[in-house]
Amino acid sequence: MNTIKKAALGAAVASILASPVTLAEDNWVTVYGKLNLTLDAVDQDNGDDQWELNSNASRFGVKGKGAAGDLTAFYTLEWEVDIADNSKGSTDNIKSRNQFVGLRGDFGEILAGRNDTPLKKAQQKIDIFSDGAMDMKTALNGENRISGVVQYTTPKVNGFKAKVALIPGEDTGTNDGIADGVSTGFEFKTGDLLLSAAFDSGIDGDDTDTMRIAASYKLDDLKLGFIYQDTDVAGSSADAYLASLAYTMDKTVFKVQHVNSDIWSTGVSSKVKYETMTSVGIDYKYAKKTTFVGYYGMSEEGATGDEDSIFGIGVVQKF
Repeated sequence: MNTIKKAALGAAVASILASPVTLAEDNWVTVYGKLNLTLDAVDQDNGDDQWELNSNASRFGVKGKGAAGDLTAFYTLEWEVDIADNSKGSTDNIKSRNQFVGLRGDFGEILAGRNDTPLKKAQQKIDIFSDGAMDMKTALNGENRISGVVQYTTPKVNGFKAKVALIPGEDTGTNDGIADGVSTGFEFKTGDLLLSAAFDSGIDGDDTDTMRIAASYKLDDLKLGFIYQDTDVAGSSADAYLASLAYTMDKTVFKVQHVNSDIWSTGVSSKVKYETMTSVGIDYKYAKKTTFVGYYGMSEEGATGDEDSIFGIGVVQKF
């Protein structure tokens, strides 16, 4: 292939990737993603200090929608990719994220597949250090992405909408029904105030119930967030709260967040281990889809009292 043909082919491929690909008059598909790479200095009480290159839930996906009679059909196929991992011999380099198909109309919408639960979605991005080492999922349970889910969302009426997700029992030889686990969520938005509440039953275990209440408010360049959560495991109850603050100044966002949790004491999940987490950070939006990040976090493990810390710098690149 000569140089001119190679250049033409390269330009055509770049054009396709840079914009949605039209399939038909009513249908479209978009390729999208986010690469979140950080260089972290980790200091653990029970381990050696070390430097790590981490891929923090980096992802790519395709999504689309189109007319289906009087309704709108939609779908999402998304995967996590560990861009800091050696793929040779690794089964964790690519993992499934949200993948579903659904229908939307005046009745609301219904989807089926793998999806974040309404309780997970109720946190409204209040966790401003999500995806990284200081993600609230290491102190609070309920951050679940469930397979085999059927979810209904009501239309939004006067700022209010509700969701219910049913997880059918699929164990062979049992009598599990259509709602082996249930997650429900409620949301109300008025102006710059967003309120949400959600409840899980049988999601983190047959004997586990979780309630989450969240609120966020934007006042000019200041955004405040608060989450309260209560988790009951076989009659043993524990609670947690998270408070976050983000202040935007031109292209820079200053962030502070604190988490306090007793949920580790219930043994609900091996991932839930921290009693306190305090994080500070700065994001600098260098370009429309490129952000440089820096942060420092301190945490204390509930069971051992070990104090860990992390300092990191990195880049978030969207496409």
